[in-house]
Amino acid sequence: MSPRTDDELLERWQAGDSTAGNELFLRYFKSIRRFFANKVPAEEVEDLVQRTFAGCVAARDRVRGDAGMRAFLFGVARRQLYKFLRERASRARMLAVDFGVSSIRGLGLSPSSMVAREQQHGLLLQALQRVSVDHQTILELYYWEQLSGPEIAEILGIAPATVRTRLFRARQAVEQAFAQLASDRGAAVADLENSLRELAG
Repeated sequence: MSPRTDDELLERWQAGDSTAGNELFLRYFKSIRRFFANKVPAEEVEDLVQRTFAGCVAARDRVRGDAGMRAFLFGVARRQLYKFLRERASRARMLAVDFGVSSIRGLGLSPSSMVAREQQHGLLLQALQRVSVDHQTILELYYWEQLSGPEIAEILGIAPATVRTRLFRARQAVEQAFAQLASDRGAAVADLENSLRELAG
């Protein structure tokens, strides 16, 4: 028997079948965990994953089948991430956070739960943490999760036509950050397109 689609599971879950909901969560657990792993300290990852799935349970009746379960889940994950970053900045008495400018490193975070397989990948992970949170998020959604333009637009709350421009700017930003890191360490400049895809493992 072929596995049930997201839409079939969502329909059953919204009708009260908790097993279908659990199956959806298991299907996306690894991806949601990876979403947080390169952005927050390791000890915070599991809590944010749990908050994301709890948020999905609370809002399950608002999920639209046409928007897609993946887009819904990552939308909730993004809101949980930004809430966490704002709360952390507030505790550190930082000014209001602008996710279009502030980077994970700039916010004083040291994510450590993703392990690079080689030096080039390690530099690329660091480069991702040096671009704005918005840039890092769109690159990881596109390259690691292989989400479509419309799905990314849904998650970020932007027009689908804007996704391509945002991706272009994000790639430019990470290329510059990577080139600086590579230059400082005497490393070769990577084929970033392929390296970004490979990082997802």
